[in-house]
Amino acid sequence: MVVLDTNVLLNLYRSNERTRRDTLAVLSKLRDRLWVPHQVLTEFWRNRESKSVRHHHSTKAKETSTALDRARRSAQDAVERWVKDVRLKDGEEVTERIDEGLKALAEALDGLRDTIDGQSQRDALAGTAETHTDPVLTELEPLLQGRIGDPLSPADHDKAVQEAQERAAEETPPGYEDFKNKPPEQAAGDYLLWVELLTEAKNRACDVLLVTGDVKKDWWHTRDGDIPARPRAELIVELREHAGTRLYMLTPAELLTRAEELLEGLQVDKDSVNDLEQLRGADRAEEAPEVGWTEESLGYFIRELRSRYQAQAKVIINAAANGGFVDRATVYELAGYPGDRQLKGFTRPVSTVARELEDQGVLTGEEPFLLHTIYGSLSEPSWATGFRIPDEAVPLLRESFEGGPLWPESQKDGPESDGEGPKGEDHDGGQ
Repeated sequence: MVVLDTNVLLNLYRSNERTRRDTLAVLSKLRDRLWVPHQVLTEFWRNRESKSVRHHHSTKAKETSTALDRARRSAQDAVERWVKDVRLKDGEEVTERIDEGLKALAEALDGLRDTIDGQSQRDALAGTAETHTDPVLTELEPLLQGRIGDPLSPADHDKAVQEAQERAAEETPPGYEDFKNKPPEQAAGDYLLWVELLTEAKNRACDVLLVTGDVKKDWWHTRDGDIPARPRAELIVELREHAGTRLYMLTPAELLTRAEELLEGLQVDKDSVNDLEQLRGADRAEEAPEVGWTEESLGYFIRELRSRYQAQAKVIINAAANGGFVDRATVYELAGYPGDRQLKGFTRPVSTVARELEDQGVLTGEEPFLLHTIYGSLSEPSWATGFRIPDEAVPLLRESFEGGPLWPESQKDGPESDGEGPKGEDHDGGQ
């Protein structure tokens, strides 16, 4: 079976049209062998909205434009300092030539920005803002229908997270590198994937090809001279002992290279392989801890959200009380929705408030999106199982709201609330 890691799916957003088309063509050829762990599905929905994924092209264009602006200011400042240091006067021939040169430089940089922005718009996918119009989901749905694993039971999940921590302490692969800079629940993601893979390989009694853009040393032995990179020996042994089968691993770029050699009637553009190689360094960016929220900016945001969209504010605070996640049933209860109401568009008010506060200068625009929809499957993206907030927002929200009127009663410790919200805010009457 061919097992896809999260980065293989997320790369479809970050790739250009040619690379996306070639990757989907290869996956289509492998369709009957594909299998996706449920942990991959969870990470896919959690990270799809990050700037390094769905907004990859616009984010990179913005970063480049910002660098060009810095270069223009730096060049202008340097020239102006030189003019001042050598005591040149306005109106001299040399100063006129300098002014013309700076003007030409500005025009050239503006032209570069226009070119970069235009290419970004051509590479970016239209329709990804809504799941029902997202072309990546449209392509993945038939490919992965019936090929996604079941989630671990709560007991097995908790056990696996504990095992991941114990293995990390001994640097037993996979995933121990993530425990160096991530909270345990998120750091355990690689091991949760591995546990599901071991079970599925044993059930099918077949060899495994894992396709992953994660090139850290807790998955791979690095290239040594003429010997190519290969899976860690511990992983090979563990799969053989658990399932009696063999483990192979390829990066997405290697998959495209081998696919053209082995799959009949398939042609892959070499530039697509090169593009995936270039993306490899960013393949783990979607799992890096996001930064940006502060207690002050988050408090301002929640106050603004509560004044206009109380249901969304309650859900965010409830998620903080529950370790970052709130399930579908709780959302209906908090919002007072009838059972036949859909949750489509539930996060839109969060986007609206964030955009308005960014325009006002209250937010920087670097804050991670505050409320992500978690879907039950790729084939039924309209069915939300719940919502998740960024990990770093949990302690900030706890600091401000724990014990207050919006904090879930089941999570309150000590005496009952005195009816005041964070920073002495009045109770808004909602439960």
